[in-house]
Amino acid sequence: MPRQSKKQPWERALHATAHWRGWGLSEHYGKVRLKLQFPPGAGIANASATLPYPWDETSIGPVQGLLSRIYGPVMEGGVTLMAAIADVLAISDHKAEEVVTPWPGILKAFRHYKLTLGNRIAPKTFEASYGRYLNVALLRLQGRKAAQTGKELMEKVLTHPRLNQKPGKKHGEELKPWIEMPKSRLECCLALKKFLEYAVAEHRQPRAFLISEKDYLEVRGADSKSRKKAVLTDAEVLELIRLLPEAWGNVIKICRVFGVRSWEVAFIARVSNDDGEPQLRVTKGKTYNTRGGVKEETDPRWLEAVAVDGTSFDLVENWDQLKLPPTVSGKTLGNVLRRLPYWQQLVAQYKAKGEWLRPYSFRDTFSVRAHGIVQDDSDRRGHGAHGGGASPQLPNL
Repeated sequence: MPRQSKKQPWERALHATAHWRGWGLSEHYGKVRLKLQFPPGAGIANASATLPYPWDETSIGPVQGLLSRIYGPVMEGGVTLMAAIADVLAISDHKAEEVVTPWPGILKAFRHYKLTLGNRIAPKTFEASYGRYLNVALLRLQGRKAAQTGKELMEKVLTHPRLNQKPGKKHGEELKPWIEMPKSRLECCLALKKFLEYAVAEHRQPRAFLISEKDYLEVRGADSKSRKKAVLTDAEVLELIRLLPEAWGNVIKICRVFGVRSWEVAFIARVSNDDGEPQLRVTKGKTYNTRGGVKEETDPRWLEAVAVDGTSFDLVENWDQLKLPPTVSGKTLGNVLRRLPYWQQLVAQYKAKGEWLRPYSFRDTFSVRAHGIVQDDSDRRGHGAHGGGASPQLPNL
């Protein structure tokens, strides 16, 4: 029984475009490779060249057109194979540059896509989640030892030597490569996978840069375990408030008592609620992207207090007189806390227990305490007949 070819119909058609004796086509790292091979004495030099076309069905027409134009000059011996290809591509309005976009151009286009057409992420988000990895990828996609496949590129970027670029006494110090940092390793692999899929689909880079699911899972490694969130005791919160300057102590009070994000402090106002009583309200919602890539904002919300050791510090009553820093964010709050020896001590203590203490932990602590209040209330109601009674209202998270 004759052996059946495993080639796809379009592959056979692509091979057939080089139908002359001694002319043959093959795949080379996702691109079309042309090879001339003649017996000694034929008068034609053996040669090969990688053509600027991907190894797929869309290249049949362009390759056929190119070969038909270079066959005569090459076989006549007037020009070399490379010179003939260059002449034809130059006449064809630089077809090579049109067919396969250079990598720097693809990176620029991908950034524009992510910022304006895809998830419409912020520039700083792109730099954090994509830019730092793709800038290294760009180095590994150019030069004499450039990566030729998606898997090879991923491995090169993950093991790329890194140095501390931040100003200060640690500037220039060697940093761990991303392959040794589980979360960064996952983020890097995902960024490269999306970028390379875009490069192949939109800019006709070779399909060899597509990463199979098997290779992707192998290179990115196992998911890192989520760190357990630290929950501060009331005594620890009170001690932090005592040690900090008044303005920053007030920030801690607000974040812990009302469970707000640090940046939300600037958007809190005291207004009358539906019962005509003064209450604090966050006036600006958190911005997020929908699955369709549309930016939306959560609704403003009323704040409910969860006391610290029995006190809410009269924050509602004294809101308009409360002293606060000019700028409050997770970064500024973190900078202040890290300078505090007591905070450093707490971070070390919680880390020893396998828990993660950070500025956001005041909100985490609020959430745990609030759920505890609801659970206690529910348990008390459960002792009544048939567990009746209305469900308690969980403070706004």
